[in-house]
Parts: sequence; structure tokens; C-alpha cells
Amino acid sequence: MVHRALIRIFGASAGASLVLWSSRAALAFSVEDTGLKTTAGEAGIPTSEASLPVLVGTILNGVLSLVGVVFLVLIVWGGFLWMTARGNDQQVEKAKNLITSAVIGLIIIAGGYAITNFVLTQIIAATTGAGEAPAPADGG
Repeated sequence: MVHRALIRIFGASAGASLVLWSSRAALAFSVEDTGLKTTAGEAGIPTSEASLPVLVGTILNGVLSLVGVVFLVLIVWGGFLWMTARGNDQQVEKAKNLITSAVIGLIIIAGGYAITNFVLTQIIAATTGAGEAPAPADGG
């Protein structure tokens, strides 16, 4: 029962981190581009110095840290189950499955993060013109 609950927690945190990370594409613009800071300043509303992408990045770091902690807890719990099995083959198999599931989950999360990061970097570079070769000079 605890095993399924831990896997659900791990899966939920993994899904949340992927959803939050994929929202980075929607936040690729700067708050200054919208004129919101100017309007808020004229209205007397205090503004923070942190931009929305920085805030999302901070949240993502927290979520990924939580995923790392959940992974560590699952590995330690699987090791504990294995060490206390005392020859019980069912408990050893349960511990092996728990450790294997935790490692597979971590690989999926890391792969999703890497793919999303690569794709979004390429999209941002393509839409902003970053990384383009300079135009050839007229050597006539």
C-alpha cells in the first residue's frame, strides 16, 4: 500500500514538473514587452524585480528538488525492504520492483526535462534570431 502511494506521489510530482517546465515556452517574453510595469507604476502598484520566467524557473527548481527527494526516499525504502527481507522472496521482489520503478521514473523525468529544454531552446533561438549566421558583407 505504501509502495503504491509513493509511486503515485512520485508520478504526480513528475507530471507537475513536466507541465511547469513545458509552460516555459509561453513565458519566453519579458514583462517589459507588455508595458505592465509602466502601467502598474503609474497606478501606484508596487512591482517586483523578478520576471515571470525567473519565477517559473524558481518553482521548477523546487519541483525538481522535490522529485529528487522522492527518488531518494524510494531508493532508501527499497533498500530497507531488501535488507529486512530475511529470506522472504516476495519482499525481496517487492524491493527490487520499487527500486527499479524509482530509477525508471527518474530516467523518464530527466529525459523529459532534457527534451523539453532542447526543444524550447531551439524554438526560442529560431523565433528570436539568436544563433543565426551574420549576413555576408558586400565584397564587390
